[in-house]
Amino acid sequence: MNEQVTILLVDDKPANIFSLRQLLERPERTFLTATNGNDALKIAINNAIDLIILDVQMPEMDGFEVAQTLKLNKKTKDIPIIFASAEKKERQSIMKGFEEGAVDYLSKPLDPELTTAKVSVLLKIQLQKKELLEKNMSLQKAEERIKVLNDDLSRNLLQLKEVNKELESFTYSVSHDLRAPLRALLGFSNMLGEQYGDTLDAEALRLLGVIQKNATKMESLINDLLQFSKMGRKEIIRTPINTEWLVKNTIEEITDSMQHKADIKIGTLLPIQADASLLTQVWVNLISNALKYSAKKESPEVEIGSYRDQNDIVYFVKDNGAGFNMQYADKLFGVFQRLHSPKEFEGTGVGLAIVQRIIAKHGGRVWAESKVNEGATFYFTLPSDVPEKAEMV
Repeated sequence: MNEQVTILLVDDKPANIFSLRQLLERPERTFLTATNGNDALKIAINNAIDLIILDVQMPEMDGFEVAQTLKLNKKTKDIPIIFASAEKKERQSIMKGFEEGAVDYLSKPLDPELTTAKVSVLLKIQLQKKELLEKNMSLQKAEERIKVLNDDLSRNLLQLKEVNKELESFTYSVSHDLRAPLRALLGFSNMLGEQYGDTLDAEALRLLGVIQKNATKMESLINDLLQFSKMGRKEIIRTPINTEWLVKNTIEEITDSMQHKADIKIGTLLPIQADASLLTQVWVNLISNALKYSAKKESPEVEIGSYRDQNDIVYFVKDNGAGFNMQYADKLFGVFQRLHSPKEFEGTGVGLAIVQRIIAKHGGRVWAESKVNEGATFYFTLPSDVPEKAEMV
């Protein structure tokens, strides 16, 4: 026992105190002494005492009266007390001592081995009690801190939810309001080209083409932004999905409108319980990206598959295309974040943000692995609580 402890020795005979102190002396023990009850009370109240060895027979105030007073004081009521007595009516004295709150009793003359053993045990118990109280106090403070943090988190989440609602509403309104003038711009520029194209010189035709190209690009961006904002409000309707059928159907629709072709390998695609329309958007975006970014390869390849990982199913789309620097992987799923210039590959930078939002609404996650010029693999997980057999959806 290496922790410092303080013992109060109370006896009206200084010789008894000296002997007891010599018997109990240890490097980790500090001793305070008193030869009467009043001094003992003052010392106990003004110091952190771990154990009191209290003589019963003292003039003016005996040990029992001292113990009674100590037990009535909030600061000293829990200090363990060992009574020491040479009374002839020892049994009666012992019983009274326990009634007054003693934890043990020693008979005079003191047995050295018994005295040292009892003091050591009681001090060990007292230290364990103090340690437990400190841990309980720390735990209580930690619980209070956690409660404060949880309250702050709840408030912040509520505020974030409100801000997101306002942002989605604002995004939807702005995007919706931009569509009308943009359509007018596209319509009149097309009319200008059709009706007056023959009278315009080469530079005018080039500038008109730039207007039409950028207006078309802006229309795509607004449409993607509207789609992204709708994701926040759309409720998920889970149904059993035959993933293999869904992916094959998606590939057929995508490749019909694409000039470049790729060797697409479809591995095991496990069925899942999810929102069919939303999951279709995920596959459309990921497969379209894989085909787009591998299009410049001499032999473009795309691999699609899945596997189980504990309670999730992991799906992946892998290509051998342009790839990207993993240093910037954290930007992949942000709105309007692109890792390639528009001159290299067309796009608005919203597709992967839509994928991330859809998967998050399903309780899954999305990530990617890649090397520059060696292709990329996009993964997403979905909870695997699905019947063994899924109907075609």
